[in-house]
Amino acid sequence: MRVEPGGRVREVVRELGPAGPFSPRPESQGLINLRSNENPFGGAYRRYPDDDLDVLVRHYVVALDEVEPPPQPGRHGEWNGENVLMTRGAVDALDLVLRTFFEPGADTVAVTPPNFVFFDRLAATHGIARCPVPLGGERFDRLDVERLVSLPVRGVLLCDPNNPSSTRLDAGDLDRLLARFVGLVVIDETYVEFDARASHRHRVGEHPNLIVLRSLSKGFGMAGLRLGAILADPGVIAAIREVRPPFAVPGPVIERAVDGLADPSVLRRRIESFVEERGRLVDALSRCPRVLQIFGDAGFVTVEVGDLAGVAADLRRARIDVVINPGGWQRRIRISVGSRHENAQLIAALSGEPPATAPSTEPRHAPPTPISTQ
Repeated sequence: MRVEPGGRVREVVRELGPAGPFSPRPESQGLINLRSNENPFGGAYRRYPDDDLDVLVRHYVVALDEVEPPPQPGRHGEWNGENVLMTRGAVDALDLVLRTFFEPGADTVAVTPPNFVFFDRLAATHGIARCPVPLGGERFDRLDVERLVSLPVRGVLLCDPNNPSSTRLDAGDLDRLLARFVGLVVIDETYVEFDARASHRHRVGEHPNLIVLRSLSKGFGMAGLRLGAILADPGVIAAIREVRPPFAVPGPVIERAVDGLADPSVLRRRIESFVEERGRLVDALSRCPRVLQIFGDAGFVTVEVGDLAGVAADLRRARIDVVINPGGWQRRIRISVGSRHENAQLIAALSGEPPATAPSTEPRHAPPTPISTQ
């Protein structure tokens, strides 16, 4: 059943009049701009940035197509300002979705623990109830589709690859959910560049109730710029624009991001370096007797350990900071992928070896240091 996106927008949002126009700037139309209340005596950043972000969107879409696996046949689509909205990180993207489509004090969303902690935190701050439907399977990758489609919820919040489990959701389960669920399906794809499976963004044309959230912080290595994106049906994007504050992305951030996206081959090499180092880390962890299970499909590795207190103490002694029981997921440790030397220190600590003194530089013949995901 296809439900048009406009039918799910909050009533208060539908009743809002236009707040702008904020874009395009009057100067681009040959007009004298006396509407924006800017200080003409200011410095280099006295003007508000362009609010349509078309240039940034174009560079971002080209980079996505270059670094991602191709979509399945028949799942192609054109991406532009109508179905891509740049945001201040993926968490901001989720915040905008909740504000646009979910009524405080009335609506409920389903979450699938162990899940990203900000699903619960943001929903709570917006007065949206959560209904937990835990992930199943030995790798915590299975959705209880029957339960999800039977619940009186307005949406389902998913993370794929999942944080904190670092696993991909079962593709067949997602197919069944999208085919049967009539509410919004929101998929956070913050770590998708690190996996060989194609992005779910290519399914938006088939499922207008699907909203894909992305980040430039992880695979693209631009965490300091705080940029993300929403990829969705044009009706969804148009509704979200009504609640997004104007000039949401600062001008210097736009400039730096456009520069960073200009050569997708550089981004691809960074991702490949990261995946290679993650593979070395997973291989080393698999030989640690204290590690019982390893999950490594995302931009980090999560492990289950038997003696959590002992392992945590050894890591503290080695001055290694990790996430213990991430999101309340007991007996697990979430580990960011570091440089080769940092990962070697981690393995030594897990093996009970005394902390090593860090060298002043990387070994002469070491490969380039992969991007940190902290």
